[in-house]
Amino acid sequence: MEFSCKDFKVGKCEGEKVVDGETMPLVLQPLEPSKNGLDSLLSALEKNKDWFEQMIIKNSAVLLRGFDVKNAVDFNDIVETCGWDDIRYVGPAPRTHVYKRIWTANEGPLSEFIYYHHEMVLITESPKKVILFCEIPPPEGGETPFVPSFRVTERMLEEFPEEVEELDRKGLQYSFTALGKNSTTSMRGRGWEDAFGTSDREEAERRAKALGMEMEWLPNGGVKTILGPRSLTRVFEGRKGRRMWFNTMVGMYGKELSSATMADGTEIPEKLAKRGEEIIEEESIQFKWEKGDVLFLDNMALLHGRRPSLPPRKVLVATCK
Repeated sequence: MEFSCKDFKVGKCEGEKVVDGETMPLVLQPLEPSKNGLDSLLSALEKNKDWFEQMIIKNSAVLLRGFDVKNAVDFNDIVETCGWDDIRYVGPAPRTHVYKRIWTANEGPLSEFIYYHHEMVLITESPKKVILFCEIPPPEGGETPFVPSFRVTERMLEEFPEEVEELDRKGLQYSFTALGKNSTTSMRGRGWEDAFGTSDREEAERRAKALGMEMEWLPNGGVKTILGPRSLTRVFEGRKGRRMWFNTMVGMYGKELSSATMADGTEIPEKLAKRGEEIIEEESIQFKWEKGDVLFLDNMALLHGRRPSLPPRKVLVATCK
């Protein structure tokens, strides 16, 4: 689909790349400075809903830049104008509810790198879109790098065709240990009570089962969750038949609170995890956040993460079906 919209103009940002003929991220700006207000943006999104969604799927990442988006209320108006259903975040990242559909992004220490991942990749229903808003850009670092997932699969298949196909055939099993209570001292510090929205263990078990998890209670009040089998790659409709690296094998491999193995219990070859980590970084794309930026990510197509940052940094998030 060619770019054609009378309500936006295409801009550029440092760090953008052309991948398989698609600009990532596609930068959309006001037609003229006088049309940078929130009302103008909401009107443009309302009139071009279908086209805008197709741009997200086509380019995988769309960055709205140069609009006067001030705070969580404005951001929520943008999300609701797009018309996509909300999906509640389930995962280990410590987050705080801000306003209606808006939450803080991972509140783990800014000094740490959040590894690349598809949002809620292990849950039976993942969000189709992750939307980020920069309220306070960091003075240094703090970028949100993203990776075209199909490129990882292509390159891993080139180097390890038999091993990748074996992993995909067997599937992956993951385990993760959650704390009893929230802790922002870790990027994975969300307690199970917050994660499942209840302090009742039986109810938590029911909700975990609905999400495709098994649970094992620990003496310290925490819980070990087990998920699997999960596929290594997936193909999603409308994305050129691309085989996405839709897993968190590298991110959970050999970590203290998590593990990733083949579904039959066989260890994943270290060379696969290490080379996968190198390829993911080599394929990454990033730009410097500016105040008021709103970034739409196709969660079916992109891994994303967070670079270490100097404070302050305030990025908010919404997840949508």
